[in-house]
Amino acid sequence: VLAIRARPLIEKVQGESAPVPFLHVFATLTLLKQICNHPALVQQNSPWKKHESGKFELLKELLAEALGSGHKIVIFSQYVGMIDIISQYLKEQSIRHAVLTGQTRNRGELIKEFQTDPEMKVFCGSLLAGGIGIDLTAASVVVHYDRWWNASKENQATDRVHRIGQNKNVQVLKLVTRGTLEEKIDRMISAKRELFEKFMDKDEEIFQSLSRQELIDLLQ
Repeated sequence: VLAIRARPLIEKVQGESAPVPFLHVFATLTLLKQICNHPALVQQNSPWKKHESGKFELLKELLAEALGSGHKIVIFSQYVGMIDIISQYLKEQSIRHAVLTGQTRNRGELIKEFQTDPEMKVFCGSLLAGGIGIDLTAASVVVHYDRWWNASKENQATDRVHRIGQNKNVQVLKLVTRGTLEEKIDRMISAKRELFEKFMDKDEEIFQSLSRQELIDLLQ
């Protein structure tokens, strides 16, 4: 992806006189972020077990440790495909869990079951669908499987667990794949927090606020 898609984009962005192809930059960075999550997300019609993901292996370890210590866990991802893979793994391990995405209709029932049933151990939610308007105080571990450009959206989702009535210490974990653009995103989120918060619901406008050099750095 870096060789075939990112390198030609870098050449275009380096040309000061040419307009920046923001949509293509956004699409390429999204593809790279999905690869960091799990290569199966970009390998159409290929079973996820045929691919390896260091981040997914880490999630398995975190799940085993947290469940072994009696915690309930909330996992957020911005990609529904990733939530599907996590859900398939949990089913194979016979771990009862709830899944909440934009297509979920029985939101209230799922949330109530997670909150009240001690056997319902894990809640998997898309960052947008699970980020507002729900209480998940039964959990004591929150895992952000991937970073959103805007930390405010992540914080909104984390706040679902830090609600009134929460009587447990809550651990919040944000997973970053070493040596990839995720590390650059992580640093950028910290350095540009105030700027990114101005574009609360418009990720595409975040890119238009970045300099050409910053876009090149992300694509390299």
